[in-house]
Formats: sequence, C-alpha cells, structure tokens
Amino acid sequence: MRYVKAFLVVVLVCSLVVPGYAANKVKTSQEIKAIADPILDNILDGFRLDEYLRYSRDFDPALKVVGARTQFFKVSRYMQRVLGGYVSREYMGTLRKGDVVVVLWKGTFDKTSDNVLIKLVLSEKKNRYRVTGLWLQ
Repeated sequence: MRYVKAFLVVVLVCSLVVPGYAANKVKTSQEIKAIADPILDNILDGFRLDEYLRYSRDFDPALKVVGARTQFFKVSRYMQRVLGGYVSREYMGTLRKGDVVVVLWKGTFDKTSDNVLIKLVLSEKKNRYRVTGLWLQ
C-alpha cells in the first residue's frame, strides 16, 4: 500500500507542477469520455501486461520523471496482488477544475468486492489531451 501512496504522491506533485492548459473548445462530458476511455484502456492494459510504455503512452512528459518506470512496476505488482485483474468500469462523469478535466469511473477488479474509484486528470496541450494525474482509490 505504501508503494501506491508514494506513486500517487509523485503523480499529484507532477500534476501540480505541470502548468495548466485551457481547452480551446469546451467539450461535453460525452466528448471527454470518448477521449478518456482509450487513454484509460492503455493505462489499465499497461498494468495488466506490466508494460510501462503502454501505461505511460498518454502521460504528460512531466510525469515521466526519473524513477517513474521503477515505481510503475512496484505499483503494478501491488495492484495485481491486492486488486487483481481489471474487470469493468462504469462512467460516472467529469469535473472541470480550472484548466483541467477530471474524469471519474467506478471500477471493478477481480480480487476485491469493493468498488474502486478511478480518477483520471487530463489537460489539453497542443490539441492533444495528456494525463496529468491518476488515482485508483
């Protein structure tokens, strides 16, 4: 659990350090979902396959700090041991906070009966959305 907390602290710090980029056009919740779903698929597949490059494909460069790859493997193994494999998710909506969009899902994993809140923070930069934060709670 401490690896997950440490990893999330790194992600949180990086998301605060990364300058916000306002979206050129305000998108609807469903448009954001259409953008965020494949990004989250890559992240979850990266965890499942233990592939850092797939997991971090859509990350803002500021999240790809020294040591992030090593930390990913620790967190990935912890998640597989504690939560198990990803089963499904239910889209809950989006929140806009300043220059970022927070996308929320209720996730289901096979080793826990608890729901897992998946929170993906996206910022638009050069007409492309990048991950600037990620939480699995």
